[in-house]
Amino acid sequence: MNNCFTMYTAEIKKILAKKAVWIAMTIGLAFVLLVGVTNLSAEGHISYVKDSRTELAKIEGKAMDDSFFMNFQNEVIEELKANSVQYEKLMAYDSGVAFMNGANAIGKKSLFDFIYNVVRDRSLVETITGDAFYEKMREDIINDGRELGASEEEINVWLKEYDSINQPMKYYYAGSYSNILDVSFFVGWVLFLNIAVALAGVFADEKTYRTDAIILSTRKGRMPICLAKIAAGISVVLFQGIVIIGTLFGIMFAFFGAEGSLGMIQNVIPSSPWNITIGQMVGIFILLAMITTILFALTNMLLSHITHSSVATLAIHAAILFVGLFNVPKSLGIIAKLWQLRPTMALYYGTFCNTYRYGKMNNVEASVVIYGLCIAVLIVVLLASYRKSQVESR
Repeated sequence: MNNCFTMYTAEIKKILAKKAVWIAMTIGLAFVLLVGVTNLSAEGHISYVKDSRTELAKIEGKAMDDSFFMNFQNEVIEELKANSVQYEKLMAYDSGVAFMNGANAIGKKSLFDFIYNVVRDRSLVETITGDAFYEKMREDIINDGRELGASEEEINVWLKEYDSINQPMKYYYAGSYSNILDVSFFVGWVLFLNIAVALAGVFADEKTYRTDAIILSTRKGRMPICLAKIAAGISVVLFQGIVIIGTLFGIMFAFFGAEGSLGMIQNVIPSSPWNITIGQMVGIFILLAMITTILFALTNMLLSHITHSSVATLAIHAAILFVGLFNVPKSLGIIAKLWQLRPTMALYYGTFCNTYRYGKMNNVEASVVIYGLCIAVLIVVLLASYRKSQVESR
């Protein structure tokens, strides 16, 4: 047991001893910080963010019914009338923009944006009622599903899920989670690229530095070393994932606060039909991040073993990521449907709006099952491939 742990720690040290791993990690963290700060600046000055958070906290937990929308609308109108000598002229020219400016003035632009993301029309924000708001949200689910190519049966299953949500829903300010979702896709790419740099040479270096013969000459051959490499590789990339995702969450929580986890997911993704809270959404997001991290780690290690080249492994990995950028036409039916399950899409917020069904499973459940099976298969293939190379070499 001690020998196994010694080999495991030795493999971790070998991975972390490479300057490229730390350089990639530093660049990745710098990118996450840059994206986070840029996203913050897009919201306006820090003082505005704090003021908005304070104002919105006052209505947290309130039911989004007719009186909720009416009170908001009246507040904005009163602000415009009190502070704009050209109120009538401005409202006549573009009432939607005027209303948005009024919401901004009272520190409730985030609430305006939230409502606007549902109704898609600034002028409607001025008059929307509770029933009309939820109907618009329901229409979004139907339209998004049809645009994706989901069947009417699949959409109906999701509509039942949406209709099971208690209405009127309660409003929760969830600025951190909304901004995390905005940049999560980019963070996923940083994570995947860090995995490639860290693990491209895990097995290929044996050939590069001619250590394979030494490993082969040991009493138990390559198998214990292979297991140690797999465990070390997974440990390192999970650590990278925790650091990168933790940095993103830390930035957003520091500026926008961590409130809102008890609100329904529709507070941050209005077109999502899921009956889950924001906190549950975050748990699912982290679970998917860790599973896809392990999947990419094993894919890299297998490529490293097969190609015997760090450069080739990096090139193939980059090609996989590049191909993952593209969608296939929905006319391809089942192929288009399965393509939505690709790992490069797992950390995209659209995952929580996807209306495809796979039997009784939704896209996230199907992803977890498929990725889990792929991880098991990759481990078996990697061990079998090593055993075969050991026998052939002897």
